[in-house]
Amino acid sequence: MKRIIVVLLCCVLPSIAHSQSNIQMDAVYGQLIEHDKKLADAIDGNINGILISWNNTLSKKQDFNLHYNSPEKGWSFLYENLNSEILGEAYSLFRHYSFFLNERNSPHKFKLITGAGFAYITKPYDAINNINNHAIGSNILFAGFAKLDYLRHHITGNWGAQAGVGLYHYSNSAFNNPNLGLNTIAVHAGINYSFEKKTVLTTPVSYDTEAFQKQAIQFNLFFRTGVNESKVIDSGLYSFYTVTGYASKKVNWFSTVTAGADIFYANFIPRYAKYQNNSEGTHLVTDNKFRAGIFIGHELQMDSFACITQIGYYAYSPIHYISPIYERLGFKHQINNHIFTELTIRVNLFRAEALEFGLGYRF
Repeated sequence: MKRIIVVLLCCVLPSIAHSQSNIQMDAVYGQLIEHDKKLADAIDGNINGILISWNNTLSKKQDFNLHYNSPEKGWSFLYENLNSEILGEAYSLFRHYSFFLNERNSPHKFKLITGAGFAYITKPYDAINNINNHAIGSNILFAGFAKLDYLRHHITGNWGAQAGVGLYHYSNSAFNNPNLGLNTIAVHAGINYSFEKKTVLTTPVSYDTEAFQKQAIQFNLFFRTGVNESKVIDSGLYSFYTVTGYASKKVNWFSTVTAGADIFYANFIPRYAKYQNNSEGTHLVTDNKFRAGIFIGHELQMDSFACITQIGYYAYSPIHYISPIYERLGFKHQINNHIFTELTIRVNLFRAEALEFGLGYRF
């Protein structure tokens, strides 16, 4: 572990020593959330770890910076000792953004940090050697976090300190089951070092609310695809396809609201139905791969990117699978005025069903 931290610092420090950047190191202490009874055997005490973050103030896209109070972007490395013979340890690398919730140049800062990336866990499920790990079915995972910090820079010289609370999530998005996922809620505290003391431009920006109100509702057509595995362990990966039509309305510089419908075609569903009929004695239909849902959502605009949140209901679902409610979280990139791409994860009441890759057209 110490060697990994030294290597990371040696790689990062030379590239940021002459920029408007800072580096943070935090000790992390928390608790895994038992969101499913199957996790009871795996969770054994509190977790501890270390979080190292490099932050750099954005310098391009002036309007974006001013609207969002000059945010930061950077990279974070997290080591977690999960304090469990069943779960082992986790190593994560994130790309993160930091948004300041009060005056950017205040000595007392509050900031919200969100990140997404990949993780490696040392003890995934194994049918012979680790059968009680119902949370994670593979070594490589998708990871994400959100944390709230109170921090001060330049308490003494270039050194400062911070403390806060965070939520950390691991999942393989149903590429391998079991996939209940791991969620950690934790507190952290540590020190920071700023390589340059500089005032950040934070001139307030006004925008014409009426201009957004006059904008027309836009219509979008979207196609998603990928592969996933049902919640039955070792049932195999199968392709799925989703066609989505929705309306969107930009209500201000930051927010777009959406509402629409999904048609799902999933090859794993008949196989899941056959398994349920054989093992549970149910009488599910085994020749239907379709579901349909309706949803409402929100897009947080970040220039050509947007953060997507949606909640939906399976209005047509002949085969019940986990929950009639589904959620979708992810990112959107607007390539031009009409074409956009998305990377999203679809979840059924907090249990991942699929990682979706998509291409869309706005009329």
